[in-house]
Amino acid sequence: MKICIERSDRIGDMILTLPVIQGIKQKNPQAIIHVVASHKNLKICKQFSFIDKTYEKSTSSSAFNSLTKSISSEKYDYYFTFSPGWFGLRLGFFSKSKFKSSLILKSRYNSNVFSKLGQIIFSKLFYSKSIIINRFKSLQANKNIHQTNMMMDVVSKSGLAISENTKTEFTFTNIFPLKKDKPVCVIHLSSKWINNFYSEDNFEDLLKLLKDKNISIYLTSDETTKNKFSKIFDIYPVVNDSNSLRQNTKDISICNNFNFENWTSLINQSDYVITPESGCTHIASLTKCKLAVIYDADNSPKSIKQEYAPWNKEYLALETHDKDLNQKLLNFI
Repeated sequence: MKICIERSDRIGDMILTLPVIQGIKQKNPQAIIHVVASHKNLKICKQFSFIDKTYEKSTSSSAFNSLTKSISSEKYDYYFTFSPGWFGLRLGFFSKSKFKSSLILKSRYNSNVFSKLGQIIFSKLFYSKSIIINRFKSLQANKNIHQTNMMMDVVSKSGLAISENTKTEFTFTNIFPLKKDKPVCVIHLSSKWINNFYSEDNFEDLLKLLKDKNISIYLTSDETTKNKFSKIFDIYPVVNDSNSLRQNTKDISICNNFNFENWTSLINQSDYVITPESGCTHIASLTKCKLAVIYDADNSPKSIKQEYAPWNKEYLALETHDKDLNQKLLNFI
């Protein structure tokens, strides 16, 4: 049996799909599973032993045509598209799979009858099974709309056996050894920290409080960091590679522009990870660290928590409008 899963969006979305892939394999050991991933997701897929082959999404028309030829030649028994948008639906249309299933998520912010209408009609016409979730109404009714649960439901309703509540079997390769003479805490510097309730000054106060703890603090960056944390970059030393990191003796330093392998190696060796809800959340969920996740109070935190909670990982959930946020993070360590 050959199965194709399209999940060509963000790192966190792919990590939440890994239990689905593993759950299928556990019930169907002979199944061959291929995944269509984004450029970022591909790095996760290549380290996950339950995936037999990966294809990379490209938006150019020539690359899409090439991909459809490759996918259709595989003659899959099942094709699942889980990412939002038209790419996965179109790819499935050309896949020549025996059974095609889609998951279409309507808006979590309002109940709009026209939300995703075109995709719904297309899927109803050309797919064997189409699951449409009205997230707004589901949240109001306190229904379980966790991403992993919804994908597992699609697989099950498509007639394919799957193990649920699977604990993801994933191991990162540490490409450098981290010197640990005291506990290590990674804090991810995403722009999601900064909003109407929490400022860069609040974040600086947090670091001052954490200085009294006997820990090493590594601040990791992404493409959004410098736009929001200019003061932090002026105060703390910047480390640009893993070699410099191993020689670093500062209690607080910024790991700036680390590549994916160095970044995940650092997280994997950390005792604590504090991060806004982001890809870092889900990377950390695959490790043994203690995890604290900060949710933006301006962006429907309740629904985001329900839909994107780390899978089968205990964690501390906090929101940016909490006046005791810094104290709670201090107590977390």
